[in-house]
Amino acid sequence: MNLSKVKYICEFNKELGIEEYYKRVYLTESNMWGIKRKITKSTFTKRKSEGYKVEYYNITFDFSVISDMILDVNSLLYVAEMTNDEKWIGQLEAKKKTLMSLLIK
Repeated sequence: MNLSKVKYICEFNKELGIEEYYKRVYLTESNMWGIKRKITKSTFTKRKSEGYKVEYYNITFDFSVISDMILDVNSLLYVAEMTNDEKWIGQLEAKKKTLMSLLIK
């Protein structure tokens, strides 16, 4: 594969302790970059040492938006509890837990 057609991405936020790694391939037939695919830190490090293009992005969060999202999830939880849909309730509780963890860090 052509080195210029693949790039490896590290998205990080030191304050929150977040560090995620992705691979992105250029789609020549569409003349655009494809979607990011998650990879491991070891793969990122290995590809970097092999000379592939790497990019680093410091990600930030707007905590007011996260707070609004939690309110939205709470509203949906109210509806889900009225339907007794355990699967939906579980999904919403997991989403709320993820959002709350961003606020607590």
